[in-house]
Amino acid sequence: MPTTPKAHFDEDIARATSLVNVAEDLPATNNAERLIRDDVLRSARMFAVGAMDAYFCDAYVSMLARTLRGKQRQATVNLPTFIRSIRIPIGSILASYTSRPSWRWRMAARQMMAKDNVLALHKVRKLFNPFFREDQKLFGGVIDAWIALPGATAHLFGITSAAYAAVAAGKPKSDAREAALKAMTSRLGNVIQRRHDCIHNCDRPKNAPQPVGNPGSVRNVIRDIRFVIGNCDAHIDTEFGCFLDRIECNAVTKNALGY
Repeated sequence: MPTTPKAHFDEDIARATSLVNVAEDLPATNNAERLIRDDVLRSARMFAVGAMDAYFCDAYVSMLARTLRGKQRQATVNLPTFIRSIRIPIGSILASYTSRPSWRWRMAARQMMAKDNVLALHKVRKLFNPFFREDQKLFGGVIDAWIALPGATAHLFGITSAAYAAVAAGKPKSDAREAALKAMTSRLGNVIQRRHDCIHNCDRPKNAPQPVGNPGSVRNVIRDIRFVIGNCDAHIDTEFGCFLDRIECNAVTKNALGY
């Protein structure tokens, strides 16, 4: 996978962590001070979710642009139906790019996503899964591997790695897998919804601002987002390489695309 989406994510998630560090050092001896501290923590949560959103948008743009560049370089590339049905802004394609002619595809993809976001897990799956092999879809196809990774926590998956590994094969394992997937999507869904609450109503969906918790709670949010994006990045890298093989990119084309 090209390094820019992940590099930007790392920078942005570090900014979220810095905000938590600032909040931790703020005084909280009265209501006014506590509100300021809590708002800094809310800002950290929003930065973290924003970093996740930006990563998914940038990674999708990169995959789409590289696919189209591959077709431009190699006429025999067999574009699948889902690629052919994507609506690309015609203005970006027709624009002049004297120094980097192939840049038109990235600009077209970026313009397509410029006013969009992927702050819903069903949308992440809708965008990325067509590129992936049938048994490697987000997030069901990776859940077993992810639970076994260092950094996986019961906080994210609802079960520890050791407990999951000990579940018997067959229906017990299938049920545990479904429960772990539900726990992860619920956790991320709640984190995303909280960002919506902060943006749309200053974290006041009812009469009073929701409690934001302590700095450790926000660090847990950042930890979970960092885990998901770090492993998504590795998974996308593998699956996009396989995708290029499926659409019959030759070695020269793959090399030109960074694979």
